[in-house]
Amino acid sequence: MLTTIEIERQSNVAWVWLSRPDVRNAFDDVMIRELTETFVALGKDSSVKVVVLAGRGQSFCAGADLNWMKRMSE
Repeated sequence: MLTTIEIERQSNVAWVWLSRPDVRNAFDDVMIRELTETFVALGKDSSVKVVVLAGRGQSFCAGADLNWMKRMSE
């Protein structure tokens, strides 16, 4: 089950939504893993011709989640 991204399919187009709007869609280890697994799966699906990456909320992506980076350094 995906917790940080959402996937929508419209014909041969896959929409991948970053879905952590409370932290401006900042990347953490969970999102990185989910995106990697999703893009690998979409890359193997011959019916997908286009992938659109978008962000929920007011920001596309703030970059790395600084709280996650701080926890990783401890």
